[in-house]
Amino acid sequence: MKNFFKAFICLVIGVAFMLTAAACNINQGGENPLPDDYTRPSDVNIDNSFTATSNILVAYFSKTNTTQGVAQTIQELTGADIFEIERKEPYPDSYTPTTEEAKEEKDNNARPELAVYLPDEVMAQYDTIILGFPIWWHTAPMAVLSFLNYYELSDKTIYTFCTSGGSAITESTADIRSNAAGANIVEGRRFTGRNDGSIESWLDGAGLIKTPEVPDTPEQPETPPITEQPTENNILVVYFSAQNHTETVANYIATATGGELFELMPVNPYTSADLNYGNPDSRVSREHDDESLRDIELVSYTVENWETYDTVFIGYPIWWGIAAWPVNNFINNNDFTGKTVIPFCTAASSPIGQSGTLLAEMAGTGDWQQGTRFYSNASQSTVISWVQSLGYVA
Repeated sequence: MKNFFKAFICLVIGVAFMLTAAACNINQGGENPLPDDYTRPSDVNIDNSFTATSNILVAYFSKTNTTQGVAQTIQELTGADIFEIERKEPYPDSYTPTTEEAKEEKDNNARPELAVYLPDEVMAQYDTIILGFPIWWHTAPMAVLSFLNYYELSDKTIYTFCTSGGSAITESTADIRSNAAGANIVEGRRFTGRNDGSIESWLDGAGLIKTPEVPDTPEQPETPPITEQPTENNILVVYFSAQNHTETVANYIATATGGELFELMPVNPYTSADLNYGNPDSRVSREHDDESLRDIELVSYTVENWETYDTVFIGYPIWWGIAAWPVNNFINNNDFTGKTVIPFCTAASSPIGQSGTLLAEMAGTGDWQQGTRFYSNASQSTVISWVQSLGYVA
């Protein structure tokens, strides 16, 4: 009798486990591809007043305004156009009825009609879409898939982002990819709200932040003349450059000052894939998340005749608000006693911030100056003007 009872209990537990597993599988992302019988809806509401002013569109779905806030921050930083994805029939105001309705749509792989659509000719003008949504039942709301299905998206790049209390964005990516035929899908990140500090660094890493226009400076030649003035300083320009921006500025500085160049080259160079800040599995993302990986071996740490240089310019890109860490080992392996050290950085929008101060603390020696940030496309005249303001000209 006892054996029969034990067997019965095991059977009940086994069945319960299978039902739970089945229920969980129903709720996973990646199970909502474009329906075989999908027909593009006709007689829909088209917003013919919407015009494209950028080649980037921020499109988002938001129920509680959290995703909307992040989308607005992204729009401000990128200068993109912005469009809200809304279901024609609004979801209930209450939380539980909304979740029930959303689950039913997901389980049925439904494509609810939207309140408004953009004209095809407007959508055709965007080559980049930044797509945002909350995570519902492990994936994007079905209204987001309705948006993707409606348009021809071939050859467009779609960056995704989500808001969620804890669910990752990963499970939504398969659904986004299978509903945006021909598009290049770049999985983004989860944000907690519009003031999430990682939004700007994510956009900066993806090269999406709008570069402010530098105002014209009339009555100033394109390249200011380099006035001759005596100097007893021996100048060295040290730099690490991931995408050639810092290298360009370093060359401008060397030309203006007559200084020597020294490039910091990792033994294991960074590839384009390594520098994909939007991919949490890329090399820079993993190094960012795990400081133990930032011990980057360089081809050389030693500068010939190092003791003869009085002034050292040190350049680097900004990674997540600090100096790119391949610079660190050069700082740690050299004595800056008696030298004036001037940091400079390149970034689409991030300021130089505390990056120079942190390097000075790491060095422990040297007279470290404030330094400056240059935009990634800084002109030679801009760099020369800065060098002139410091009094370092050849």
